[in-house]
Amino acid sequence: MVGVKVATVAEVSPNVELEVDRFLTSIPVSYYTIATVEDLKSQLGKPQTVLVDVREPFEYRSGHIPNAINIPLRTLAHNLNQIPRNLPVVLYCSSGYRSAMGVMTLHVLGYENVQGFPPSFTAWQAAGEAIASR
Repeated sequence: MVGVKVATVAEVSPNVELEVDRFLTSIPVSYYTIATVEDLKSQLGKPQTVLVDVREPFEYRSGHIPNAINIPLRTLAHNLNQIPRNLPVVLYCSSGYRSAMGVMTLHVLGYENVQGFPPSFTAWQAAGEAIASR
């Protein structure tokens, strides 16, 4: 795409910096996170929690936390119909990076019920917890 100028968000919406600042300063110290495997297991014990694996399909197929649905981060905005606004939602990935981006994205889109699990799938595996695959 040489020679093509793509407008930045700041050029499209002059108040975007103010809105981003407002959003970032509203993030609580806990940063919408579930910090331990035990805390995640406790949350998953609540029957209405929706667990979302934001890794790529090949990663999901190689193993995932039981009952997780796979919505890759890059397709999150196209799959909002799978993410309820009225139930608790937990996102995870392999290292915590993609889930943090997903949590922020959903919060920007008005979701207030979303948390990330930054210890990630890696911590779930290291704890010897059950792993599903397909």
